Amino acid sequence: MEELAIKIASDLIKINSVNPAFGGNGEKEKAEYVKKIINDFIKIYNIHNYSLKEYNVKDKNGFERPNIVFKINFNREKSLHIISHLDTVPEGDIKLWETPPYEPVIKDGKIYGRGAEDNHKAIVSSLLLIPLIYESGLNPKYNLSLIFVSDEEAGSEYGLKYLLNFENEIFKKDDIIIVPDFSSKNGELIEIGEKGILWVLFSFIGSQCHGSTPEEGLNSNLIAFNFSNLLYNKLYNKYNKRDEIFLPPYSTFEPTIVKNNVTNPNTIPGYTEVAFDCRILPCYKIDDILEDIKKAINEFDFKKYINYFSGEPKIEYKILQRQEPNYTDKQSETIEELKRAIKNVLHVEPKLCGMGGGTVAAFLRYKGYNVAVWGIGEGTAHQPNEHIKIEDLIKMAKVFYEILK
Repeated sequence: MEELAIKIASDLIKINSVNPAFGGNGEKEKAEYVKKIINDFIKIYNIHNYSLKEYNVKDKNGFERPNIVFKINFNREKSLHIISHLDTVPEGDIKLWETPPYEPVIKDGKIYGRGAEDNHKAIVSSLLLIPLIYESGLNPKYNLSLIFVSDEEAGSEYGLKYLLNFENEIFKKDDIIIVPDFSSKNGELIEIGEKGILWVLFSFIGSQCHGSTPEEGLNSNLIAFNFSNLLYNKLYNKYNKRDEIFLPPYSTFEPTIVKNNVTNPNTIPGYTEVAFDCRILPCYKIDDILEDIKKAINEFDFKKYINYFSGEPKIEYKILQRQEPNYTDKQSETIEELKRAIKNVLHVEPKLCGMGGGTVAAFLRYKGYNVAVWGIGEGTAHQPNEHIKIEDLIKMAKVFYEILK
């Protein structure tokens, strides 16, 4: 199992599958590799009671976005679905990596590389489940469904959201559904809820001029910085309730992207963009926050923050992403089965939690499915030197196996 885990994890790291939304080439090559592993297992274990379907779609830029559903029918009423995503985020600042991001490096029992945790841990552990079943002679109590989707890192428009067009041929409401896209070091945490997500891009329009004559233009940077600071404090101060089931237990309102249209230091910019990433507790309504944003724009007095200028600024915004909060029933069979398996395999007491990150579980929960988001890892997703313990890949597979017993 360890050799197989290392082999699959290493091969996946070598395949760059950065989401095209972030300038990457997409998931096609990684999907082909996953299909090859599945077809190898089909031959090795002489599997006949299966279906292997692709639900591919072309995105707006012509990239083919693959979605794979591999089902093994054990003649059970219900299925265990394990949903992994094929895309990754970019490597970021290469200087912060101690090892090349697309060359797997094994050190101290860990494998390093982009995607090692997010979301190769799901791909590897779910694929390991196939030899675990057939080499042990297990007669599973659920059918098995391994699902590999695209586009998770950029909203799932071409991934699970697209796959739900074929919902009735893939899922049933009482199925067991697990999304291994969350981590705690000992595997005790089960995510049952997610905060609302609101991404807003603000455009600050002033007037460009020479750096030596600020009175002839309107510095969009100053408008952007001061408005963003006011909005940041306004939202944090007003929406300040806590819910200890979530990590972190409060709503967050963070400015992220900042860019303008000048490249030289002696030009005052006339256009600046600032993005806000808001993660909102379920006790608040996203519509109320949007109303406060509109009010902040209408009430903003830029003259308090700028000494020399000409003209009036314009502040516009657009919503980049909006996702309502979502929950899974604490008493659902999915949660009870996963808790039982964690206890039996990992010998820890499972705990339920919520988080601010969004996963594909949200789209299924909106449709009434009970989904658990779970995994083991050290929380290195999206970071330089991303890694995961090899033993944790095997432990995750054993937890899935325990659910099938």
